[in-house]
Amino acid sequence: MSVAAQVAALRSSAGLSRPTHIAVVRVDGPDALDFLQVVSTQSPYVREGRVRHTLLLREDASVFADAFIVKVEEAFLVIAEGPSEQGGEQEIVAWLETSRERANKQVTIHGTQADWVALGVDGPYAWEVVVGLLGPVVLGLPYLSLLRREDILCMRAGKTGEYGYLLLVPRASAAGVEAKLVEIGAPLDVMSVTREALDVCALESWHFSMRTLRDAGFASRLTPIELQLQWRVAYTRDFVGAEALRARRTEGPKARVTCFTAEGPIATGERIQLPSMGLHVGEVLAACDSPTLGHTVGSALLDLRFAHPHLTLSTAPGGLSLRTCTASLVDSRSLHVDPHKHSYATRGMGPAELELLAKERAIS
Repeated sequence: MSVAAQVAALRSSAGLSRPTHIAVVRVDGPDALDFLQVVSTQSPYVREGRVRHTLLLREDASVFADAFIVKVEEAFLVIAEGPSEQGGEQEIVAWLETSRERANKQVTIHGTQADWVALGVDGPYAWEVVVGLLGPVVLGLPYLSLLRREDILCMRAGKTGEYGYLLLVPRASAAGVEAKLVEIGAPLDVMSVTREALDVCALESWHFSMRTLRDAGFASRLTPIELQLQWRVAYTRDFVGAEALRARRTEGPKARVTCFTAEGPIATGERIQLPSMGLHVGEVLAACDSPTLGHTVGSALLDLRFAHPHLTLSTAPGGLSLRTCTASLVDSRSLHVDPHKHSYATRGMGPAELELLAKERAIS
């Protein structure tokens, strides 16, 4: 199925995925919390079930991994997207082990790939699929929280701008759970989706992706400051990369990642200029065709003077015109879907019809 069809499913119903690019690493031991406070830009929640969206930085403050951290029983799970596809779990474990040795903390770190399989469900009616699997308790699951249901862990997160759930399933039962999700999703026109389709939705909705840094070589040393990710940083704490990040903040940013649209294809790494002066002002970080909007959307690293919306810029001399914008670019359907009132089957009904249907159900 085409990427455009997959994106349409993610924006109108739901998509099922196997996010193999996500590593799940378990950290336990008497110093687990202290250790994760040292390596994470924000302190993990002590309370079980609350998910912290954070970053793991290198010593120079560049981003090593995009991570969620959640406590499960007496251990913590680090659910992360790292610097490369090939390294995955091994890279995250190795980085944490190196940090553990420096911090001199008593913790045990090990990957869970042999034990768990990750399954993703995203879309405005993703909740309806997950309710069919785990029950109505899913309806009350707040954003960035985790639910344990028998032997399945369900985290509500997502990076598409729609409802999103990550299920961690024991490897022995993963195939059966996946088949059940397909069965539940059939009446909802749920589709199997690829990482490429998820990335398109993420860029449309202005969610950070580690692949942006991997695909644009010049971006590998960007910090949360240039990437507009300072909301994930607690500057009052000490963590790996904190000193370098504070120094960069004191110095002041020279560039910032900015959203743009264009009417034609643009490649990663293309130079951007101010047409009226022929002045080089930045480079393209990521860009893709947006089936939702019907044109190209992207992110660019622009000189700070030009890193704001409503500017007309261009690629090389005589190249394609582009327009900087305020993110996000998509009015996600999930913003207008109330799981307590709506369903995929009633998606075409207006308020009066829904009210009448609710009354009929109450009577019956």
